[in-house]
Amino acid sequence: MMVKSQGKFRKKNGIVLLRRVNWYWDIRIYLPIILILGFLLYNHGGAKEAPMTNIMEHEAAIAETYGFEDTEPVEPSYDEKNIIALARLADSVGGHRSDDVKKIIMWVAINRTEDNRNGYGKSLIDEINRPNQWQGYKEDAYYLDSTYLLACQVYDAWKSGYSRPIYPDMLWFVLNNDGSITVRNQFKEGKNRSEMTFGQE
Repeated sequence: MMVKSQGKFRKKNGIVLLRRVNWYWDIRIYLPIILILGFLLYNHGGAKEAPMTNIMEHEAAIAETYGFEDTEPVEPSYDEKNIIALARLADSVGGHRSDDVKKIIMWVAINRTEDNRNGYGKSLIDEINRPNQWQGYKEDAYYLDSTYLLACQVYDAWKSGYSRPIYPDMLWFVLNNDGSITVRNQFKEGKNRSEMTFGQE
């Protein structure tokens, strides 16, 4: 007579056999699936994104450590645009001339922004970019660092109200062959025309 075993083992014909395990309870089938699900859940839920401020602080620390510069373009201020326009004007029109000549060119442009009797009186950039006014001028012309510093000085003097080297009615100039510049209060020859010359050797 065979007794049904309720434990781990059962006997059959006097031989002890392992208990038959149904396939749906076999851990060997489900173990790989359980491990994969556990791995995916752990990586998805456990790894949180770092806050943006920490990332930015980290990048700033790296840039400071290795001497990297911030390459994000910065929009120039209104004053900066005017100064650059003055430097471009001076170097494209009066290139290879003295600093004194370049300053006078800048002051003529400033005079035009304040004149309302001769068809001028626009903003500084608009007067500098006015077509057919400055021989050799280009809006994207290259300018020297030294000319930029001159433009800063002239612009600051204008905004601070310091005395200017030419009269406010000097709106035109002629570049002379000897490297000098002559400024005039009238474009054409006239009875009341006055002129001044700067930058003589």
